[in-house]
Amino acid sequence: MNYLLTFTLKHLLLLHSSSLVLKIKSVIALSLPFSIVTWFFTKISQWTISNGEFIAGVLTCIAIDHVIGSAYHAFKTKDFTIKKNLIGLITKLTFCAGAAILFEIIQHTVKETTFIYDYLKSLTRLMVILYPAGSAFMNMSALTNGVFPPIGWIQKIKTFNQDLDLDKIKDNKKQ
Repeated sequence: MNYLLTFTLKHLLLLHSSSLVLKIKSVIALSLPFSIVTWFFTKISQWTISNGEFIAGVLTCIAIDHVIGSAYHAFKTKDFTIKKNLIGLITKLTFCAGAAILFEIIQHTVKETTFIYDYLKSLTRLMVILYPAGSAFMNMSALTNGVFPPIGWIQKIKTFNQDLDLDKIKDNKKQ
């Protein structure tokens, strides 16, 4: 942190008290790293705004999963600790955010191929949201001894997690 502050102050001083060549070098030295960081945060902000509903949905699923998971570990397995609880929450938030970013990057590489892009977008978003939602459903099922949600739904989630076949989620035929 000290290095960053020293670097910035040094170049700000050079901007005000040096030759034209040093001023140009200082402008480049200051603007390049800041512009890259700004560009990165602008892209994240744009994506966040345009995908707000998806992000809100994932965060809601994580919150619900956290509450139900806490109840499951406190009352069913009786192994609840604050430390494990926080680690689980931070892990789920980190994995969902990381997966969403990675999947968005993958989707944008095939943006020109509409069919593949649409398929990947649906599939990857479903995978990201099913991580916390699926966990919440599994915990609900364990808390209700398999009564809710129905075993059929739990099996569909497990099957999707194994083969990523979207048709099996919507297919009403026996698997």
